[in-house]
Amino acid sequence: MRDRRPIIVPDTINIEAVLSVVGGLKASTRAAVARKLALSRTTVSTIVTKLLALGLIAEKNIQIEGRGRPGIILDLDDTRWKAIGAEYHSGKWSFVATNLKGKILADQTLKVQLASPEAFLDSLITGLRSFMDTVPGSILPAVGIGAPGLVDCDRGIIIRADDLGWKQVDVGPAVEKKLGLEALLINRNRASGLAEARFGAGRGVHSLVYIGIGTGISAALINAGELMNGSSFSAGEIGHIIMDTAGPVCGCGKRGCLHVYASGSAMGERAASLIESGRTSSLMALAAAKAEAREAGGSGKFAGMPELSGEAVCAAAAEGDELALECLSEAARFLGLGIANIINTFNPDKIVIGGPLGLMDGPLVDLVRIQAASWAMPHAFNAVTIERGRLGDYVGALGAACRVLDRKYTFALRGEY
Repeated sequence: MRDRRPIIVPDTINIEAVLSVVGGLKASTRAAVARKLALSRTTVSTIVTKLLALGLIAEKNIQIEGRGRPGIILDLDDTRWKAIGAEYHSGKWSFVATNLKGKILADQTLKVQLASPEAFLDSLITGLRSFMDTVPGSILPAVGIGAPGLVDCDRGIIIRADDLGWKQVDVGPAVEKKLGLEALLINRNRASGLAEARFGAGRGVHSLVYIGIGTGISAALINAGELMNGSSFSAGEIGHIIMDTAGPVCGCGKRGCLHVYASGSAMGERAASLIESGRTSSLMALAAAKAEAREAGGSGKFAGMPELSGEAVCAAAAEGDELALECLSEAARFLGLGIANIINTFNPDKIVIGGPLGLMDGPLVDLVRIQAASWAMPHAFNAVTIERGRLGDYVGALGAACRVLDRKYTFALRGEY
C-alpha cells in the first residue's frame, strides 16, 4: 500500500501557515499575516489569492484603519467546505460534518453489534455513505476516523485493540477502496483529546493530558497544541501502565495493567463477580437478564450479550447503589494512582477526563481527583486542574474531523467528494 504521509514542500508549508494564522488571529489582514509569519506581503498576497479561489478563506466586509491603505479582514470561509469525522465507541458509530472552523453542522449515530472486524468495517462504510449523502455542499475528499486500540496513523491500520480482541484491521485501505476517500485514522481517545484541546476544556491550555475511559483506557498528550505520537504511535497507551506485576493477565499479554483494574470492562466484571458471590444490587436484574441471553446465545464468556458494562455500573453508582459505588471507587483508586504517575512525569497544566464513562454523571472524576492528590507530588498536583470533558458524545468524531481540517489545503486541491 502507498505511504500515506503527505509530501511537504516549502510552498505548502507557507500556505498551511497562512491558513493557520488566518484561523487564529482576531483581525487577520494581509499585512498582519505577513508580520506574524515574517513573510513578504507579496508572498502573502499570492497565497491569499490562491486560497480565495479554492474557497478556503474569505474577505470580510470589514476594514482595519491605520497607516497606509485600509486592510481587509480575512477569515476561514465557513460556507463552502465540509470535513467529515467518524468515531466508534460503546456500540455505536458517531458521524459529524464540520465547517472549516470546526463547528459541527450535522451529526448522526448508528448503533451496531460488532462480532468481528469485518462487521466493524461494513458498518463504518455503510454509515459513512448514508451520512455523507445527507450533507449538502462541498465535502473535502477524506474522512477522519477515531478507532479503538493502537493505531498506525500512517498506514490506516488498527494494530491491535485488546478490549475487542482484534489485530491488524486494515481500516484505511477498506474505506479508500469502497468510498474513494483517504482515511485518516487516529485512536478514538486521542481524537477526543485533540477536540477538547481546540474547542473544549483544554482550549488555551499549554500542556494537556486527556484521558478517555471506556471499555479501554488511553490518553492524548498535548503540548503547545501539538499531539504527541511517539515513535510508533503508542504515546498515551496508559491503559498498559503496569500497576502490579503479579496482577491479572491483560489482553495485551502482560500482567497487572491499569486496564484490568480500572476500565469499564473491569468495573462490569467486578460487579458481576460480587453479585454472583451473593451481594445485592440494583444491577442484579440486569445481570440475570444478560446471563440468560448468554445461555441462549451459546457457551462461553462472550456468547450472546456482553457482561455488565461499565456504563451500567456508573449509572447505578450515580443513583447511590452501594455495590456499584464500591466497584467505581476501586477503579478510581487505580485511575488516581495512574494519573498521579502522569502528573509526576509530565507536570501538565490540566488533565481532562472523558470517554463514555468519564462523561457520565456521577462521582468518578471527584473520586479520581482525591486519589491522585494522595499519590502525586504536592508541588506538581497543586499546579494541575483535573476536570470532566465538555464536548459531549460527538467529541471523538469532531477530533477525527480535525485531522482532515489540518490538511484542508491538500484536500481542497483534489476537488470535492
